Amino acid sequence: MHDDDDDDRPSKGEKKKKLMEFDCPGCNANNPWPDGFSDRDEVICHYCGTTLEARVSDEGRLKLREM
Repeated sequence: MHDDDDDDRPSKGEKKKKLMEFDCPGCNANNPWPDGFSDRDEVICHYCGTTLEARVSDEGRLKLREM
């Protein structure tokens, strides 16, 4: 029996914490992200349009860098 849900799990040594929202560093607007995002994903502020790269530390802390 094959369980398709296993494909979504991170491999050994890989951490994939999904975050569901972020606050834009430019305009301070809260941006819900329904599908979630993780380390090195690109996100866009729905209010001011700034494109950001998400950096998530091993501890789960989010840092956003403008692209």
